[in-house]
Amino acid sequence: MRSFIIDCDTAEDDVASIFLLARNKMRIAGVTIVEGNIGFDQEVTNALWALEKVNVDAPVFPGSRRPIVKDFTTVEEVHGKYGLGEIQATTFRKPSQKHAAQAIIDVSNELGEELEILAISPLTNLAMAYLLDPSLPKRVKKVWIMGGTAFAHGNITPVAEYNFWVDPDAAKIVFKAGFDITMVPWDVVTQYTINDEEWNEIINMKTQLSEIYVKMFSHYRKYDKDVQKLDGHPHPDLITTAVAINQGIIEESRHEFVAIDNSDSLTRGMSLIDHLDSDRPWSSSPNAEIVYKIKKRILLEMIKEMLS
Repeated sequence: MRSFIIDCDTAEDDVASIFLLARNKMRIAGVTIVEGNIGFDQEVTNALWALEKVNVDAPVFPGSRRPIVKDFTTVEEVHGKYGLGEIQATTFRKPSQKHAAQAIIDVSNELGEELEILAISPLTNLAMAYLLDPSLPKRVKKVWIMGGTAFAHGNITPVAEYNFWVDPDAAKIVFKAGFDITMVPWDVVTQYTINDEEWNEIINMKTQLSEIYVKMFSHYRKYDKDVQKLDGHPHPDLITTAVAINQGIIEESRHEFVAIDNSDSLTRGMSLIDHLDSDRPWSSSPNAEIVYKIKKRILLEMIKEMLS
C-alpha cells in the first residue's frame, strides 16, 4: 500500500482528491492544512468532514495560516462561502495539535523513504518542513504538485496560478530543494473540463458520493463557466491526484527546469519553464517532470468509479 500526505487548502477539489485516494485504497498518512482557498478553520473542518465521508481515520494537521512573506487573498467567490459549493461541512472530529510542517518530518522519518506528498495547495507547509529539516528530500519518495502554469496563462493574475501566487517564496524553496517532483500546471488542466454531457451523467448516477459531488461543484462550475469562460469545471487537484495514483493517465510529459518568480513585480508567482533544447546551464538541469497532456477517458473512468 502506497502512503500519502495530502497537503490541502480544503475546497471541493481537495475533498474530491481525498475521496479518490481513499477509494483507490491508498494509505492517507495525514492531511496537512495550509492557507489558501477559504478561511483556515473551515479548511480544517472540511478535511475532517471529507475523511468521515469515506470512513478514513487519518490525522489532520493544521499548518501555516499565511505565506512566508507576502499577503494573500482567499477566493470564496470561486468555491463558495464554505469552500464546498452548496455544502456547509460540520464534524465532531478534531484535528491534531501537531503543526503540519513537523508532521511531514515525523511521518517521513516513520515511513523511511516510502512517503509521497500530494501538494495541491500553496507550498508553505512543505517549504517550512524543508527549512526545519534540509534532509527531508532524501526521505520523501515523490512530490506531486498542482501549481503554476506551463504557458503563463494564470487564474489569479494574468500570468500566475493561485497556489504559486499565494506563496511564491515557498514554491521557489521547494523547487530548489531537490525533491523528485511531478508538476501539473493550471493551464494544462483547463483542457480537461467536465462538460455538460459528463456533468449530467454524474447527476444521473444518484449515489451518495455523486450527490455530494454535484452539490460541492455546482458553485465552482458556474464560476468557471461564467467568469473563466470554460465549457465546464476543471479538476486541477483531482487530475494531479489521478496522475499520482496512475501514471498511465499521462499522455505527454517532459523533464524541464522550473523557476518561480518571487520578485516584487507584476509577475510575482509566475512559473517559468525552460522549453529550450540548448546547452544553457538551466536547460541541462531539469528539476521537475511537467505534465502536458493526460488521457481524459481514464480520468472520467476514475471519477465515475470513485463516485459509484
